[in-house]
Amino acid sequence: MALTAKQEAFAQAVADGMTQADAYRKAYAAGSMKPATVQSKACLLMADGKVRARVDELRGKLEEKALWTRERSVAVLADIADGMECKAVERVAAVKELNAMHGFNAPAKVELQGAITVIERRIVRPKH
Repeated sequence: MALTAKQEAFAQAVADGMTQADAYRKAYAAGSMKPATVQSKACLLMADGKVRARVDELRGKLEEKALWTRERSVAVLADIADGMECKAVERVAAVKELNAMHGFNAPAKVELQGAITVIERRIVRPKH
């Protein structure tokens, strides 16, 4: 059985990265609903096996269309780092980039210089 137009709109919005509640608001007339009601209905809709399967299918298609993924970046850099036909400088650069991608480098220390001006304001109240 196919999804309704609203279920399809919800599935596409979730697959595109919207929260379930926002996707529900976009697909259904939820303007007068309380946030808790929207959240509950969105959760129930996502629990529907047909809707969940459609979201998963759409996400898979989006991943296939991705021009470049982190996984692909790692694979290419690893090939360069492991490749004996590459120059040493290229291999070192690939390893450095892989280390940066995986957070192996120590955090960069940033020093800031400058002056801070403090303005003191006093409230003077007239004496009665």
